[in-house]
Amino acid sequence: MQLRYDNFAEQLRTVVPGFERVYDEHVSDYDEVLPHVLLGDLVRFLSAEVELRGAEALALKKAIPLLEDAACSEDERLQELIVVSFLENLEPDDPSFLAIRNSFGPGLEEHYRLLRNAEDNSQ
Repeated sequence: MQLRYDNFAEQLRTVVPGFERVYDEHVSDYDEVLPHVLLGDLVRFLSAEVELRGAEALALKKAIPLLEDAACSEDERLQELIVVSFLENLEPDDPSFLAIRNSFGPGLEEHYRLLRNAEDNSQ
């Protein structure tokens, strides 16, 4: 299945072990999927998983390839979702940050580098 903005949230729910609970709670809270909010939930979920299980957390190992595919997608809305709502929510001071960042593929890494350069240039 080709990833698109409109099917990405459901793919996260299906592919990332344990995330279905977060997804279902999100839908219960908002009565719909708010993709940008959900990606913030994903960052917090992955951070907690890494803190609990370490860099080898299965949820991280399943999420990163999906995020990588989304970052390299031709769907510009999907790329924007990853940059604005996943990468921007990563906190370098968070104990899980290095494990998450070190798992990036080239697409996520490039988007993250561009995001940080843009932030540095705006200060």
